[in-house]
Amino acid sequence: MKEIFEKKSKIYQSIRDYFYKTGAIEVFTDILLDYPNLDSNIYPVELFVFNEKKEKIRKFLHTSPEPKMKKILSQIKSDIFQITKVFRNFEGSYKHKIEFTMLEWYRVNYNLEDLMEDTKNIFIETAISLYRKPAIIYKGEKYDLTNWEKITVDEAFYRHTKIYPDNIEKMNEFLKQNEPYFKESDNWEELFFHIYAFYVEPNLGLEKPTFIYDYPPQLSAFAKVENGKGKRFEAYIHGIELVNGYDELNNPQELEKRLLKDIEIKKKEGFDYPLDTEFIQTVKNLPQSAGASLGLDRFIMVFLDLESVHL
Repeated sequence: MKEIFEKKSKIYQSIRDYFYKTGAIEVFTDILLDYPNLDSNIYPVELFVFNEKKEKIRKFLHTSPEPKMKKILSQIKSDIFQITKVFRNFEGSYKHKIEFTMLEWYRVNYNLEDLMEDTKNIFIETAISLYRKPAIIYKGEKYDLTNWEKITVDEAFYRHTKIYPDNIEKMNEFLKQNEPYFKESDNWEELFFHIYAFYVEPNLGLEKPTFIYDYPPQLSAFAKVENGKGKRFEAYIHGIELVNGYDELNNPQELEKRLLKDIEIKKKEGFDYPLDTEFIQTVKNLPQSAGASLGLDRFIMVFLDLESVHL
């Protein structure tokens, strides 16, 4: 057990060293927020606190440091990073926890390709700090971290299902063929996530580390949309998502539209969340930038070849 904690410490140190030597500023933001993070399929932990007048105040634990970091980024317009605890409701499995540790970073004047290279470098540097070579072994497979596959969402869907994700009829057909009790649906997002989670994602990054990119615009989150595709990527090793990266959206009107849509969807599920209008206005002052989040608990699980994120 001691060896695990020593290696975990080395991983944190290696990541910080990488960002310091590439000119990024480490920042620290509040975990307790007045407004929740709004993101599809992510639910904040809500709680109440009391101020000095003993007034009860509704607060939220951040699900990511993104809003506060973007407020900093809009002011200083320099590369920044943060390692922090984050909290998400309804999480739990060998690769999920309600409380976990996240690395989040933003690079000014980077595009998605630059950010993929940056991500790759973090993986390489970390492996070298642990094993003196840019490779790891996970689940009996050796992964060369200098050699990555890049594949679009459409290509990944077709490779593993022989259908494309823009056709509801074909997605229903596929699920009926593979799951006898499946009931047909006209909810595109529900169909997409069902197929992606059970038939596509488990096959990503099995032979080599993999970047999957060019997402459907409905799933672009806080990424720009260009030529009908969300400019974001996810990084996988052995079917485990480790990094989520965006070419950052800097259009406040578009951001507001996406956030209000998420509020409406969650309201139908019984959740009533307020809108952070200050965050929306912040993005108009963002420089051209790309940013990513990396789940450190999963990263450690994979780099140390552990069974789960629960130590």
